[in-house]
Amino acid sequence: MSTTKKDPRAMRSQRMLKEALVALLNEKTDLQALTVKKVADKAELNRATFYLHFVDLNDLLKDLVKDIFSDLEEKLKPLLLLESSNERTQLLSYLDYFYNHRIMFSVLFKEDRFKRKMHKEIKSFIKARRTTRQVLDGPERVSLDILASAMFGVIEWWLEEGTEHSSEYIVNQIELLFRR
Repeated sequence: MSTTKKDPRAMRSQRMLKEALVALLNEKTDLQALTVKKVADKAELNRATFYLHFVDLNDLLKDLVKDIFSDLEEKLKPLLLLESSNERTQLLSYLDYFYNHRIMFSVLFKEDRFKRKMHKEIKSFIKARRTTRQVLDGPERVSLDILASAMFGVIEWWLEEGTEHSSEYIVNQIELLFRR
């Protein structure tokens, strides 16, 4: 069985380009204003290095979004366990990820594709959690779409309008929202 190891220099360059993209987004740079040159300059790499790893800015953005959803999934995994030890702490960790990257998310939330994917991921999580906990769907259950929209709406509002509220406050509100 052979395993191919990724070149550490390539991994470092890719990480630097993603970090540069995040830094530019955190500077409230509009996605349409971004260029390969701006990202490469911010990463202190040249454009040729950029093109070694990514086809274009959309390719870099897709890879970054993939990383974001992977990170978020890792934050939510413990909440899928039947006997989750500290759901509140895990939900706080999930929300803190959004808060710590709030400027980047506020830029990404302007993109319909990102919002649709975010909604889909939240919906999948709620469905998986219901399945794990054997919560039956029925007329007395709130639909997955409504719950996912509510959760996403709370997060989006919080990052764009309500950042004076702590993660703890938002967790309290979400707990109230998701009570049976």
